[in-house]
Amino acid sequence: MITLRYLATGSSLTQLYYEWYISVASLSQIISETSRAIYHCLKDDFIKTLSSVQEWLNISTDLEQKWNFPNAIGALDGKHVMMNKPWYAGSEYHNYKGQESIILLAMCDANYSFTYVNVGAQGRASDGGVFEVSTLQASLTSNNIDVPPARLLPRCKEPLPHVILADEAFPLKSHLMRPYPKRVLTDERRIFNYRWSQVRRLIENSFGILSSTWRILFRQIDLPPDKPRTIVLACCALHNMIRSACHPPEGTVPPLPREPSNLADTIPSVEARPDRPTEAAKMVREQYCDYLKKDGAVWWQREYALLQ
Repeated sequence: MITLRYLATGSSLTQLYYEWYISVASLSQIISETSRAIYHCLKDDFIKTLSSVQEWLNISTDLEQKWNFPNAIGALDGKHVMMNKPWYAGSEYHNYKGQESIILLAMCDANYSFTYVNVGAQGRASDGGVFEVSTLQASLTSNNIDVPPARLLPRCKEPLPHVILADEAFPLKSHLMRPYPKRVLTDERRIFNYRWSQVRRLIENSFGILSSTWRILFRQIDLPPDKPRTIVLACCALHNMIRSACHPPEGTVPPLPREPSNLADTIPSVEARPDRPTEAAKMVREQYCDYLKKDGAVWWQREYALLQ
């Protein structure tokens, strides 16, 4: 009860002390241990990256039917979670907002459930840098999570790969689509950016739902510096459990490759920098742009996109 109240209300340990008459030190230990237990009990059922072609196809179909973007398998973004600064960390956790934080890198589906979660990178890192050293990037490159092969869309001459949609903080890759920069926009590219944004905003909405439900994520987590990661993982697991109750999955989902079970081992290095986009990645984006302008067009896109 104490842990759920702490996560859901964002109450400080001092407030909880006056409500429960339990010392702050004991409250810190109770919340940390219970959050770890919540995560370990729920992770196998609710925190997993998909590992079968059919599971990815189900997400792609759902996103296309609801948000009109073909071959999309998720929306990806990062979120800063405020924390107490570790005494030994220097400026490692100091982010561009002037706060101390760790990064939650997550991908979601059309129902606002997280299909990939990576927590613990230092706040000074960029979202793209965290993605470059993540298990998701490694799995996509080696395709050991069975992402569906390229699909031939209606009236297209060449098959297009399945892609994840992310913002400008991420690198452009054949499996990761970012929008066109504003300085090079044409009408066709504005339409692509508009259609892209319909799916990409799902991850922003997911973060909003997560934080509104578990309001501890709105404030600085006042636990020892090694505890916030466990808190965030527990919130993500609880979020997916609630979303699952709203949108129960069809069939049984097999376990997915995830970060190692030892929490300390999952904090990625942040020295990597995103590579420059390849010509192949640029060509894939141009193909999607061309398809969404012509054969994949929806009747309202030009009016709405050109008003942006």
